[in-house]
Amino acid sequence: MPKNLRRALLSEALQCSLLAAGILGLPREVFSQALANNSKTVAEPDWPIANPVTARAWILVDLTTGQSLAGQEDSRPLEPGGLTSMMTAYLALAALRDRQLRMQQVIPGPDPASVPAGPKMFLPPSGATVKELLVGVFLIGALDAAIALANAIAGGEEQFVALMNETARRLGMESTRFVNATGTPGAVGASGAGSTARPVTTARDLALLGLRTYQEFPDVLQITTQREFVANGIRQTNRNRLLWLDRSVDGFLATDQSLASSCLVTARRPQPLGPKEQIQRRIMLVLLESKSIEARAQETLELLNFGFQQFDLVRLFRQDALPASIEVFKGVRPKVKTEFRQDVMVAAPRRQIPLLRAEMETAQGLVAPVTAGQAVGALRISLGNLAIHRVDLVAAESIESAGLLGRAIDSLRLIVKTLP
Repeated sequence: MPKNLRRALLSEALQCSLLAAGILGLPREVFSQALANNSKTVAEPDWPIANPVTARAWILVDLTTGQSLAGQEDSRPLEPGGLTSMMTAYLALAALRDRQLRMQQVIPGPDPASVPAGPKMFLPPSGATVKELLVGVFLIGALDAAIALANAIAGGEEQFVALMNETARRLGMESTRFVNATGTPGAVGASGAGSTARPVTTARDLALLGLRTYQEFPDVLQITTQREFVANGIRQTNRNRLLWLDRSVDGFLATDQSLASSCLVTARRPQPLGPKEQIQRRIMLVLLESKSIEARAQETLELLNFGFQQFDLVRLFRQDALPASIEVFKGVRPKVKTEFRQDVMVAAPRRQIPLLRAEMETAQGLVAPVTAGQAVGALRISLGNLAIHRVDLVAAESIESAGLLGRAIDSLRLIVKTLP
């Protein structure tokens, strides 16, 4: 066990007290069985498996917790195609947040010769507003809108591609490389990218991008739910067919670029959380290279239904339900109060909830100054022996450094504490 960590398995008494206070959204008999499982040899979980689909890769993610629920070849390198628009849109939304762009700002249309074959808004030289360009990107993956935004944000597509790849690295999209703003193979974009340059990504990387887009810019779903739009006198419909088939679907986009039918789709449906409470649970699916538009729509709906039917959200703790204190050295106070940033939720197979276990890790030898919101530990959640989630425990208050004498005394205490 590492010296800098102290592990404390949550006690039965603490868990029962939380249950009595209504903190855990589990039936008492189910929770009692979970405690019994924790005290015995842990059973192996029976993780649900989805039926096979024709798509070459997919991943299903719970957007409330960020957990991956299921997938197929989700780390397989494939071309993003029209889903490249997700990164273009993410950077445009970031530019709006940072006041680099304004929603009603008019962006000139790109040179028609710079726009590859594919879906377009047919922008005139006078262009369109940023909002109209975002509508075109999300609803049909408009290539001219993507290039117009790239020019406005970075001054040119080559510079924009560099920004795309820098952002991908920052988000943890380790297997992704963009070569242009449109995702079109062979289209000129980054320096040195010509007819042989091809973009690459994975379903898992695109799920990271979708998760961050939802977390940072949830209001964009007001755009992605639109079924149609009119630009330059031409009416075009959203490529996401599920908007007509399932009212719970509300984002993000679908594409058939390069003869590959792919999508990044979100849906929300109500779920009970305890006897008197209900939440809107949201799931995201990234599906790459289905064999046809019809197959994409059918398989997307099947996998979304699988996620909602086979997995439930469980609230383990409310944000302030574990008012533990952690020892602090060299501070004006000897302990810091802790909390979770939000209610602790976990998605688990519906029939396997009794196997849920939680284990707390807290920092040993925490030294001031400590800032409110700083991570000082973690709650690790497992299903049987399978780790499925991790939630940070953060400081609920700030602790300033002590004076010279206090720091000297605590330096000696730290030396004694670390002795074997």
